[in-house]
Amino acid sequence: MKTIYTQAEAKAMIEFAQEDCDIVRLVMPTAQHVCEIGSAAETQELCTNFWNRRERCENCTSNRALQTKGKALKLEALRGKTYLVISKYMEIDGVPRVLEMISDVSEDMTLDSDQKNELAHIIRSYNRLLITDPLTHAYNRRFLDDHFVPSLNCCHDPYAGIHLALMDIDSFKHINDTYGHAAGDLVLKDVASFWRLHFDSREANRERLVIRLGGDEILIVACGMPFEEFHTYVLRCYEYMRKVCYYKEKIHFQFSVSIGFSSSEAFEDDWTWSQLLEAADRDMYTCKRLRKQR
Repeated sequence: MKTIYTQAEAKAMIEFAQEDCDIVRLVMPTAQHVCEIGSAAETQELCTNFWNRRERCENCTSNRALQTKGKALKLEALRGKTYLVISKYMEIDGVPRVLEMISDVSEDMTLDSDQKNELAHIIRSYNRLLITDPLTHAYNRRFLDDHFVPSLNCCHDPYAGIHLALMDIDSFKHINDTYGHAAGDLVLKDVASFWRLHFDSREANRERLVIRLGGDEILIVACGMPFEEFHTYVLRCYEYMRKVCYYKEKIHFQFSVSIGFSSSEAFEDDWTWSQLLEAADRDMYTCKRLRKQR
């Protein structure tokens, strides 16, 4: 697939695409900006305005196209219409851009209004299911690996700190073995629900995310705030978190959570996502050992 274009070639390709698509635009996902067709220069118009969003799209095809230097597509439902979105990476005179081709495919579907509403619901639900954990409704590992972490390379302000809090439910195997896996699932749902209430934002460089890494590990990611503020807030929230599971009428049991922290501030400008996660993991197991010694 061709990705390198001169300004004249890009302009010709965009004009050709405009004949078949309802909206054709150049975007730069790093800044969420729409670019001028003729010069590819960034404007102040946000690419999310079309979707009635201020924050970045959770399933951003343009970000994926930029990361892979390829093509990505999805269906989106908005204002009673269904849109096909195709994002294609273009390097225009050495400047990386993404061509978004948006087509209203509502009229191509022989559906009545109720069916269209149902289809819109299905599309939104499907897009959400791709990136969330079905048990806890927190973001899943796929969202972390395929969307958030890649966005750090292109869409994140390097001067905005990134902080992690990695949580592990203590003696989780004992809970499952003693009360059954349904009890363990309830603990996970309760814990994830609590943290989702306190950390939920996709605003650029101010993300507040709760992610189920797998098993009983839950990760909180926060951007654009001082680490001490993040650290204090997480511990204060944990202090007030309910640590009793009301499994059944006569089966109540207490549990605890070990929390490990890490921050890009500790690495200054030289850090990787793997380093942040490993540091939080080490700190979490230190917390777990200290808890066992008490």
